Amino acid sequence: MPVSGAEAARYFKESGFQCLAIEPEHILMIEQLPVYHADPFDRVIIAQVLTEPMRLITHNATISQYSGTIISV
Repeated sequence: MPVSGAEAARYFKESGFQCLAIEPEHILMIEQLPVYHADPFDRVIIAQVLTEPMRLITHNATISQYSGTIISV
């Protein structure tokens, strides 16, 4: 990575991004996900997208299979 984690966190904050905690409802959603994708970290992100009012933009075609709110580019 071209910057440290601390620098990246500062850039995200300066750009107006907010951190999203992993909540119990996200974990419950993981249990309901079909197993199109096995990466546990990606599955947490997918569960958050499906639980929260948000969209995800990805270049991973497998992840985009989960919902129309996941946009493949």
